[in-house]
Amino acid sequence: MKLFNNIKKYCGAALLIGAAAAVTLNSCSEKIDESDLYTFTGEMMIDHFENNPETFSSYLTILGKVHPSKRSSSTMKELLAARGHYTCFAPTNEAIQFYLDSLYSIGQLTSNQLDQISDSVAEAIVFNSIVQNGENEAYATTDFEEGALGTTNMNDRYIDISYGVDSLNNTIIYVNVHSQIIDGDIEVENGFIHTIDKVLSPSNVSVADLVINAENTKFFGSLLQLTGWDVKLQAYKDEVWEEKYDDIRGAPYTHGSWNGMYPNHRYLGYTVFVETDSVFAQHGITDVESLKNWLRENAYYNDDTSGHTEPSYGDDYDSEDNAVNQFVSYHLLPERLTFDKLVTFANEYGCSAGMMSSRTATQFYVNVWEYWETMGKQRRSVKVTGIRGEKRINRVSVYNLTTYRERTSEITIPGIKINANNGSYNNQALNGYYYPIDDILVWNQDVPTKVLNERMRYDVTSLFPELLTNGIRQNRNRDECGDGYWYFTTDYIDNVVAMSNETEFIYLPNQGYSGASGSWMNYQIDEFNIQGIFDFTMKLPPVPYTGTYELRYGINANNNRGMAQVYVGTNKDNLPAIGIPLDLRSSSGTNPTATGWVSDTSLGDDDAINENDKAMRNLGFMKGPKYVQLASSTNRDEQNALRKIIYTGQFEAGKTYYIRFKSVLAGTNYEFFYDYLELVPKSIYAGDEAEDKW
Repeated sequence: MKLFNNIKKYCGAALLIGAAAAVTLNSCSEKIDESDLYTFTGEMMIDHFENNPETFSSYLTILGKVHPSKRSSSTMKELLAARGHYTCFAPTNEAIQFYLDSLYSIGQLTSNQLDQISDSVAEAIVFNSIVQNGENEAYATTDFEEGALGTTNMNDRYIDISYGVDSLNNTIIYVNVHSQIIDGDIEVENGFIHTIDKVLSPSNVSVADLVINAENTKFFGSLLQLTGWDVKLQAYKDEVWEEKYDDIRGAPYTHGSWNGMYPNHRYLGYTVFVETDSVFAQHGITDVESLKNWLRENAYYNDDTSGHTEPSYGDDYDSEDNAVNQFVSYHLLPERLTFDKLVTFANEYGCSAGMMSSRTATQFYVNVWEYWETMGKQRRSVKVTGIRGEKRINRVSVYNLTTYRERTSEITIPGIKINANNGSYNNQALNGYYYPIDDILVWNQDVPTKVLNERMRYDVTSLFPELLTNGIRQNRNRDECGDGYWYFTTDYIDNVVAMSNETEFIYLPNQGYSGASGSWMNYQIDEFNIQGIFDFTMKLPPVPYTGTYELRYGINANNNRGMAQVYVGTNKDNLPAIGIPLDLRSSSGTNPTATGWVSDTSLGDDDAINENDKAMRNLGFMKGPKYVQLASSTNRDEQNALRKIIYTGQFEAGKTYYIRFKSVLAGTNYEFFYDYLELVPKSIYAGDEAEDKW
């Protein structure tokens, strides 16, 4: 990738380290546009603060000290006097003084006087309190859901929402656990103000430290320390990458007519599922010996993924072969996931993109799910399912094949419920989240043979932890730079193990849910559109058990697309070619003559439809999944939305496989569409019952 071509201007980023928080600000604007200053008849945010000095005079003073970025000559007062969409969690005068007194009492300030605080403390107070919503409307309390707001604050941290009740049974809204909204939904011309009684000060410790220090997760915290995973969960930011690309990170970039930007940071993060002490006690587990005995008695962690090697039950807890170490690692994900991103609510059947403009559309019509690879050398996965507002790990149920809703009488494994927060304990760390769960999470025989013995469909974005940790997935930054697309340096994504300099790796989110977005054929309404004379290799997700699988590639064909030779194998440096090149042009490689596609409506009855499915499979194709909803149809109804059976063969559990795509066309502007993959065991595609059409 030619990293320095077409950079239009630098998007500033300041690393501001304060007494209470490491503050990082992303901004593409170096100066507030004076033409955008207050021209409305109603109040702007700053007007409200100025008109209510008895509540906000201290906050107003601090806003006047802080600049939006290190390159900006304007102050935050000017920013909040301009047009835009801002959500501000504004602390009262008393809240700010209490915060300064607290820092002074522990020696982090030399004075608790407002006019003597350092720039870093002022920046921490301001940047943690403001969300720039960009093109989207600011958050009202009616938009809140339990868990994190979808957009980070100006400190690149998520703001968490939780609920309680007072003595009169009135609902209380808490922000970041400890701050209470005492006057919400103050609507001004440029957003919403929510007055809070404590300064927002997110934790600056690691996710492991949060677990260790919470009073109700002491045992799991001790296991993190015992196995050494607490040390492995300390990383926060890739400083080497930040320094290497300091000239271009956060900068706009254009390839042809495609406008986007590079990420401003390469944060590292983690998600931890944690049993509380009371959950362990319910199973008679109170110390490491009782845990080891329980694991041994139930023969957990002894299967294909470990080569049927019995785990070690000794005291070598740092070893990833140790049973306790394997137990802990199966709770760990190598990406920072907010609660709403544990599964992605997008365009599943019954809810097209055009229906989802409301932030509170949380009632799933059908189940949604994600498969996440856990940490540890064994390469295991958890399945997280979202249904009726809940999220559960490793759930198994039977579906009505007409509506694709769960048959409630046939939920064979309910799964383990994930809680969005840990009550009065903060569960958002500097580098991730932990989520309490209501039963003990283990890798037992049911997981590979029942939970994961199914068609596993992966949105490609979900396979790249960096995009999730850095808030890029489904984040359209059109308001900041270009058209809202994202470009990446060749070394940004770890699971892309090789990428040529001629590869333009472009991520296209579609978070607007408006206009033509209802016709996007993509799974979960996003895609990679890879251009240039591309050549890249990526790591495939793991299989749950050794056996024969189909590897499928999701197609969205049109005549702007290109062709690629596909390679699959275990040696990333010498992968064998698979079949003939994959042609994504609808006028040639994916037209009905080549694929055998005939619409279900034309075919009429089930017998004819099933025969056509078989004929397409003989040509190496399948219709798109009925599960993906368009504005007025599904992917199965679209002749350009297909699945290509890339490879059929043996996959071994615990082994790492790779896939490579190499352009076979000479032009640089052909588009290679990359949206989703499917890994499907033979028990599904050639089982006693035909695979469903979803």
